[in-house]
Amino acid sequence: MTHAFLHRMASLLLFGSLVAVLQTGPAALIGCWSVCAGLLALYKPMRWFVLTAACFGAGFFVYLHVNSRWVAELQPEQLHILASRVSLLLVILPLVLLALARKLPLTRYGGRPQWNEPVGVPWIWAGVVRTNVSVFLGIAMTMGGVAFVPLMLRSGWASIQEAIGFAILFAMTNAVLEEFIWRGVLLSRLAEQFGDRWAVVLTSLGFGLQHYSLGFSWDMCIAFAVGGFYFGAMTVQSKSIVPAVVWHMSINVWMVFGGMIV
Repeated sequence: MTHAFLHRMASLLLFGSLVAVLQTGPAALIGCWSVCAGLLALYKPMRWFVLTAACFGAGFFVYLHVNSRWVAELQPEQLHILASRVSLLLVILPLVLLALARKLPLTRYGGRPQWNEPVGVPWIWAGVVRTNVSVFLGIAMTMGGVAFVPLMLRSGWASIQEAIGFAILFAMTNAVLEEFIWRGVLLSRLAEQFGDRWAVVLTSLGFGLQHYSLGFSWDMCIAFAVGGFYFGAMTVQSKSIVPAVVWHMSINVWMVFGGMIV
């Protein structure tokens, strides 16, 4: 095994366990993770990754604490959900401080999307058909809408009409903040350390697992991780988080209309 492969496997295990332990584990497990991370940080090639993971973990821990102690008490349910999404700013803060301390750009993917960049269907980086970012995004958003039709029919047109305002506000808040965290800041930091494609793998795993705290099962978290892969690959290919934000917003709207959010 090469050193690069071992570094990547260690990063995957450490990052995935961090997200899972913070949501489910007692203080003893968090302490155990910290000891393991500290030992890994003694190895110089992994030090920058451990620091990045620790900054994310600190922000995510505060976010979980605030949501469990204060946000969870808010009523009505729509206010609780929106406040929970706004509190994602707490996850961003330590990562912002890290970027400032290291004099790094907060994100590498904040520019104008390269809509004509080639992508493969169905895997973006590989596939039997070649197209570009804009066409792939249009197809993906359309397929997402079609997939949610049965849920929307079950909810009924009256419920959808009542939820339009909330759906738009939720989608804008959630998609922008989640994408800024995962495909904006974290993808940038991890790509600097491991390259774009492995950074997509790491952020996709973390993105999927963090949905456990939102009440989804671990099976659903894996499905979200697959979605995170597409968001990440699209971001890298287009050199911008904008396509992922737009795609993510459309899915969030369908989720509200289908009754998965409220």
